[in-house]
Amino acid sequence: MCGFIAIFDQGGAAERHREALARGLSAIRHRGPDDDGIAIEGPTALGFRRLSILDLSPSGHQPMVSQDGNWTLVFNGEIYNFLELRAELERQGRAFRSDSDTEVLVELLARDGIEALERCNGMWGLAAWHAPSQRLYVARDPWGIKPVYVTEQRGWVAFGSEIKAFGAMGCDLGGIDPETASRFLAHHEMDTDTRTFWRGVRAIAPGAVECYAQGVPHTVRSSGDGAGRLPPALAHGDASEDTWVDAFRDALLSAVRLRMRADVDAGTCLSGGLDSTVIACATGRFLSAERASNCRHAFTAHAPEFDERRYIEPVIAQIDAQWHLTEGTPGELTDLFPLFRAAHDQPVHSLAALSGFSLMRLANRNGVRVLLNGQGADELLAGYHSTIVPWLRTIRHERGHAYALAEAIRHAGSRRRGLRLFAQAEAGTMLRTMPPEFEARARQLRQRLEPGLRAGLWLVDGPLGRAHPRSRPESDDLHRTLLDAEHKSPLPTYLRLEDINASAFSLEARLPFLDPQVVAIARAAPAWMLRRGPLNKYLLRAAMPGLVPEVVWKRKDKMGFPVPQGRWLRGPLRSHFESVLSDDAIAARGWYDVARVRAARDAFLRDDHHQIPHPLLRVFLLEMWAQDHFDRYATRA
Repeated sequence: MCGFIAIFDQGGAAERHREALARGLSAIRHRGPDDDGIAIEGPTALGFRRLSILDLSPSGHQPMVSQDGNWTLVFNGEIYNFLELRAELERQGRAFRSDSDTEVLVELLARDGIEALERCNGMWGLAAWHAPSQRLYVARDPWGIKPVYVTEQRGWVAFGSEIKAFGAMGCDLGGIDPETASRFLAHHEMDTDTRTFWRGVRAIAPGAVECYAQGVPHTVRSSGDGAGRLPPALAHGDASEDTWVDAFRDALLSAVRLRMRADVDAGTCLSGGLDSTVIACATGRFLSAERASNCRHAFTAHAPEFDERRYIEPVIAQIDAQWHLTEGTPGELTDLFPLFRAAHDQPVHSLAALSGFSLMRLANRNGVRVLLNGQGADELLAGYHSTIVPWLRTIRHERGHAYALAEAIRHAGSRRRGLRLFAQAEAGTMLRTMPPEFEARARQLRQRLEPGLRAGLWLVDGPLGRAHPRSRPESDDLHRTLLDAEHKSPLPTYLRLEDINASAFSLEARLPFLDPQVVAIARAAPAWMLRRGPLNKYLLRAAMPGLVPEVVWKRKDKMGFPVPQGRWLRGPLRSHFESVLSDDAIAARGWYDVARVRAARDAFLRDDHHQIPHPLLRVFLLEMWAQDHFDRYATRA
């Protein structure tokens, strides 16, 4: 989990930004405490903070220059197939000075140009300067696992791994982005596009490669969509269930093996769920693989209200790992929360992110630098409850009404509930084919309700006082629904939060489910292989027997990532809650309906039995970010 900053100066004098670059690197030192470096040439300045994961020697120093002198690279991430790519380059006569994946990547750039990224299985945010053409390339992996932000200043452009680096550099961040903030308050939407909560900062799109040259408008191209090639046995559409399961199991095991390549100790996140369990169990198969890390640690964030130990303890016994728990005690939460607030330079979606933050600190304190986690499985494999209706609609098209009705009954557990669920799926389809005059009536009704909807946001007329529509229309098709979850919500938010949580404690998070081969199989799988009756993620479950304990792969409930937000905010975090939402603070901000926020706040604090209402939580999270980050830099806007 490294960090970089790049600058492209349209006047050709990047040297004038040296001091600002150094301040920005200092602000992200946590991302790379082991080494740092700066390279400046003509219009481009590159700065880097290194977290040593592969080749711990000085040979892995960045910025790194290719042997022909043409490319200079700063690279945050990992190329998991670097050993295979290195062997290919060595057969062609290239010699290497280090054992790092960075050198493999820079030499691949020297051979193939920026198209080299299409050969890489990994995650990356990078900036690469090509001296002969005087062009700067800035790129992000197809999933956006590694962040790259951009801010355009007068006569120059800055790129970086975290927004706080731009603030430290003295950049004009442009004030709050009203559409992003209002969509978050209204619909709990965030990270659905390249906007950030700052009007003057955007994210480079996942999979994008942007090119900058003096006097030429920047161009954008793609390095792929995250999916690899489908195995030949699955390419014809008539594969059996066993063929699908075998191919998926092989791909997932290979993905875990590749992500165990490290020269430092690794561990796994471990809840009682399917995703983290299969990864933890798979690591035991590859402890002797080439360049495999010592992966003997498992980390769990545990809350008494959501006890999953009955699912976790059999896994620990099977993999013979050291089990580390963090339980969110009042003292721990009080100690951790100021660090959490400072780390996240955009709002978080909920205090579940605090639980992940605590887990990362626990891993850091136990000497672990790499963590394997299960992000992406729910989005790829139909893990969410919201996929049930699109699943029924899709299998109706794939296998007919009778099959879909039978699956609805199996899912619901009784004929009556199953018929009701099937009718819901059918009704949704009918509503999407309503005559135009009914659509017009619906629009008129919404316009009449708009003032009430805006009041429901607890906003006043002002910079955020407009209810922007949802950016994610519902789909009848399961696969379109899953693509939406992958690329709009919720996965992009989870990836952003995990990056910040891990980097705050100098850790690197690796995600086997986002391996190109795993993605290709999951995307191509028919709906009847993704859910089956009451079982979500059926393709994953079918691959589990013999790999994970039966008690896990047979469990039907899905707990997600629950945390006791109400208890925390009425207990150890109460002082933060009351300070952030004080009468003076919310009145001075000018964004909210003060009376409405005050009434909801007071009612919540009086009631010891309920969770915090979602609208009030979102106001708290937005206002907390505004006090910690927006107020710090907004005066420059």
